[in-house]
Amino acid sequence: MFAPFRLLTTLRSSVETGLVLATAVATTTFVATPLILPSIAARFEIGIGRAGVFSAVQLAAFVVGSWSAGRLVDPSRRLFVLSLLMLVAANVASAEVQSFWTFVGARGVAGLALGILTWLAYSQVFGDADRTGDIAVIGPLTGVAAAPLLGAVLEWADVQAVFWLLAGLALVPLISIPHFVLPPPKDASRSRAVPQAFVLIAALGIVMLGGSAVFVYVGAMGVEQYGMDPFMISLVFSANAAAGIPSARWRGRRPLAGAWMLLPALFAVLLGFMDQPVLFWVVIVSWGFCFWTSIPGIYALLAERSRHPAERAGDAQAAMAAGRSAGPLLGGLLVGAGGFETLGVVGGVVIAVAALSILVVEIRH
Repeated sequence: MFAPFRLLTTLRSSVETGLVLATAVATTTFVATPLILPSIAARFEIGIGRAGVFSAVQLAAFVVGSWSAGRLVDPSRRLFVLSLLMLVAANVASAEVQSFWTFVGARGVAGLALGILTWLAYSQVFGDADRTGDIAVIGPLTGVAAAPLLGAVLEWADVQAVFWLLAGLALVPLISIPHFVLPPPKDASRSRAVPQAFVLIAALGIVMLGGSAVFVYVGAMGVEQYGMDPFMISLVFSANAAAGIPSARWRGRRPLAGAWMLLPALFAVLLGFMDQPVLFWVVIVSWGFCFWTSIPGIYALLAERSRHPAERAGDAQAAMAAGRSAGPLLGGLLVGAGGFETLGVVGGVVIAVAALSILVVEIRH
């Protein structure tokens, strides 16, 4: 019962508490997306595919924040505070606006703030395998508690209450504003990724394109295809996150990280064709373990093949967010064109192509 608390205590010894909390807030926001998607469609009386536009805009703004921050500004306490306050304001607006497109704009502001906060965290740890793992494990660790909490709020209140909760959570990291280490001075080669690093960054983006195309519609899939209620689906997401904790926290080597990503490609296909809740549990939980076994290994490989790992941290986060932002749009088109079966097949193929590219880079060294 006390394992999550002990793990957070361990994280504080190597990563500043404010960065841990800010990363947890960002994770909670992204965990909310597939859970609230059906409720957003009902709130604004629109189709599920159109409702997914807010996720695409939120993640597109995340791309802008995480990619541009490292090129325009230096890490600072002031930037940390301003980003959190921006996130609070965006969540309050999301709870209260009456127009869907105004809501989409508010989520864009939230995405920009989340991108900057994520870049701030990874800029301080990228290139250090242990500290990068400490940041990476915050995702699944937070998801364990966040998914059922958000599911309960949806079940017993409404989607507006979810955004008020997110606004309150965004204030929590202000209790421990971190100190930041400035990056080394920029030089002419700093802005260019070497070819192998470029392939890895592109592959991360493609992985997230296929994965998010499927995963953002998993909540709707669980309701419509598997006959599950939102709270039960939130427990599945929690189990998915719990399965990722030991794999994200692993301190040893992670050879053949791309091979682990081939399994989620298979899971994506299976999700589109199954209809048994037990199998839904098995696939989603296994996806969490494999994903978090693979991602830190890809980060380590990227740092090893980069001239300037700190800047590649921003590039990697931006590429992944770009994939996530396009994923809901791709998923919506696939669901509309051929249903969940088509979504699973195409999503799985996209993930598999990226995973094989990562394997080629690692093996050819």
